Amino acid sequence: MIQRIALFYSNHIKNYLFPNDEGSDEGDKNLHYRKIRLAGQDIQDTELPLEKRVLAVHNIGLLGYTGGYAAATCAAEYMPAMADFLKQPSLSDDQRISVLEGLSGVCYVHLTNQKQAHSMGLYATLQELMDPTCPLSLSTKAKMWSCYLLNILCCNNIPVIRTLVGSQSLRLTLEALEGQDWYGWPKNCARELLCMLGFWAPQVVTALGAGQVTEQNNGS
Repeated sequence: MIQRIALFYSNHIKNYLFPNDEGSDEGDKNLHYRKIRLAGQDIQDTELPLEKRVLAVHNIGLLGYTGGYAAATCAAEYMPAMADFLKQPSLSDDQRISVLEGLSGVCYVHLTNQKQAHSMGLYATLQELMDPTCPLSLSTKAKMWSCYLLNILCCNNIPVIRTLVGSQSLRLTLEALEGQDWYGWPKNCARELLCMLGFWAPQVVTALGAGQVTEQNNGS
């Protein structure tokens, strides 16, 4: 899913963000940093329309992902402000998804940012967004994006996984999402999390096991 967003970025957004890109690695790096800083200023400018601030959140996610580990580290400065948008009742469903996409880009394969997300309480926020009783009444698509981001935050992060293991409310939420149609996604993220947290395991019947069952049935 992140790769698909990055492709969209390369084809439709990069030229807009970097109109004077000279093609050098150092130039790309500096341009990413400058664009992240500018987007961060837009996020924090409460006088700007909400739509523009949400767009800045989304752009930071793209820049943090496409700019590599260092750019994502730079973008981490704005993670608290980005996450604050998730609970704003004035956001539309599509705008909330844009925020989730932005945070996904900043945290993808970035352990330090994942840890920061934990200290910010982002894990709890995502669980609330996925919960059927969430007062924001998110669409199934928005809940899937929340699940996707939670999956990213847990990836290769054992300490965080341990904090979630044993949560029966999370288990019920993920089981409800697991049954939804994940067509178009690279994987069923709810099922992935259920497995990761030890709540669910695929039933695999080996040839040997099947043979043993047959023998027992024949002998009974």
